[in-house]
Amino acid sequence: MAIDMGGSKFMVGFVDSTGQILCSQKYLWTKLDKDGIISDVIQALYVLMSEHPEYSPVTVGATIPGLADPQKGLWVEASFSGIRNLPVTEILTREFKIPAFADNDSRACALAEKIFGVCKNNTDFLWMTVSNGIGGALYLNDMLYMGGFGNAGEIGHLVVCEDNGRKCKCGSIGCLEVHAAGPAVVKNYLSLGGVQQAAAPDLNAKTIEGLARKGDKAALATYKLEGYYLGKAIAVAANITNPQKVVLGGGVSMAFDLFEEEMKNTVLKMVYNFANSGLIIERTGLGYEAALLGAAALAFRGVRLL
Repeated sequence: MAIDMGGSKFMVGFVDSTGQILCSQKYLWTKLDKDGIISDVIQALYVLMSEHPEYSPVTVGATIPGLADPQKGLWVEASFSGIRNLPVTEILTREFKIPAFADNDSRACALAEKIFGVCKNNTDFLWMTVSNGIGGALYLNDMLYMGGFGNAGEIGHLVVCEDNGRKCKCGSIGCLEVHAAGPAVVKNYLSLGGVQQAAAPDLNAKTIEGLARKGDKAALATYKLEGYYLGKAIAVAANITNPQKVVLGGGVSMAFDLFEEEMKNTVLKMVYNFANSGLIIERTGLGYEAALLGAAALAFRGVRLL
């Protein structure tokens, strides 16, 4: 049983140990606080089980958008929602009477990419989630790298805009997250001359992607700027970790072809090319449901089925 908890939505599903998603359902949060999140997830899981009685889950995994402690199963902190110290695995185990496991969504996605995706033959890579927020995970020396305090890979908080940068909820100015995540795509579009009327309340990165594909100049400029910011952060990360690959996932990454050229050109300008000449940058092989597969990978690894 897999749970992908995102910034604006969540998904639940059943996944088998080969990485096949047997069924899934996406929901919007009704209320983004501790009680609302737990209530929404548990209700959705019971609906899933009632609709698919043919599946009997042996374990449950959850991906967390923010800082996580996988040993304690805690959602430690999320700067965008204010969540603090939510005991996710304790609650899930108590409710469903099966082993539960949880970790940061980007680390879970990196694990799934290694097991099921485009990094099966790679020992060193960087995973980036570009969605409602931006996160990252490092897979180094053929294992997930946690860092000295358990929070390695937070590429979303690299500063990419020194002049007139936006204030990030983490407290810094000019972070990648506030200049290239989904909400930032909307702000960038409007600041680049996007038609305000196009921005009814439901204007989002997906809408702007559609406009770009129709030739809207401000939308095309928005995704060029997206590539610049992402490329700048990737270059810094590559100089430090020297990965074989950088893999991008998350909703905004589905527009990969719109920002790919600018992103790769920016990396070439800013990275130490002699040290990183073989670097490959590509979109996830797991598609939009990478985090759901990541949740399953956490659970299967936890009960030693992978």
